[in-house]
Amino acid sequence: MLATNKYINAALGVVVLTLSQSVGLLDIWNEGLLSQTKALATEFQGYVPPPNRRPIARTDGSASRGCPSGLFGSISLLVPSDHVGLTVSAHPTFSWYVSAVPSTLMQFALVEPGVVKPILVKQLKVNQPGIIQLDLPELLPLSVGKEYRWTVSLICNQKRPSQNIYVRSRIQRVSVKALEMQKLMGNPDNLAERSTTMRDRAILYGQSGIWYDAVSAMSKAYLTNPQEPLNVKYLRVLLDQVGLTNVANSQLPPLTAQKSAPL
Repeated sequence: MLATNKYINAALGVVVLTLSQSVGLLDIWNEGLLSQTKALATEFQGYVPPPNRRPIARTDGSASRGCPSGLFGSISLLVPSDHVGLTVSAHPTFSWYVSAVPSTLMQFALVEPGVVKPILVKQLKVNQPGIIQLDLPELLPLSVGKEYRWTVSLICNQKRPSQNIYVRSRIQRVSVKALEMQKLMGNPDNLAERSTTMRDRAILYGQSGIWYDAVSAMSKAYLTNPQEPLNVKYLRVLLDQVGLTNVANSQLPPLTAQKSAPL
């Protein structure tokens, strides 16, 4: 079983669960877009939905008699509420917010519609509220052009899944061409040739309509330097855009970093 590492950030309660050492982010950039991104770094407006976005229904989960009433509404996916979010990564990061510590196990599931066998099912034990992020393992890449459904649920009844609380959304991987890059730069295998910061990448992704990678890059920028005001500000902008205004505006109590063994 792949090792699972969990890092909990003290300021915003960010929890990162990593099933793979690969960051799964694209490190090749269009020179013109990069210049534009740096120029706009001080006026980041957040995520700009793509013009050809595909609408979807709301991502609210079911409420059932199988779970304690206090858990209803305790999970919020960090996704656009009215359209399918995009990624250019084969191994994207999935993010959601937990407002209260659940008394039951939490489960993440990723499926391809029309395919019986799930791509990934992972049970997690959550010890404190915060933002949870799960990276797709390196051995389970998403295919370009395909749309997938992912679900986060609370396992209140193992024998009757219909009684569990769940929240779900969709993700689609698009090609690099979606960013309209004409001149590639940077070598993802050579740190010395990486010419952008994580915050720069998050800005570029956000302005290009690539939601999942914008959140992932901005989260990594924040975790790397949580004292940087722009990292805090821009992460809060993205949280506010998905309806987590109360989280974006709050100061969560300090959390202690700890390791989590795989279940």
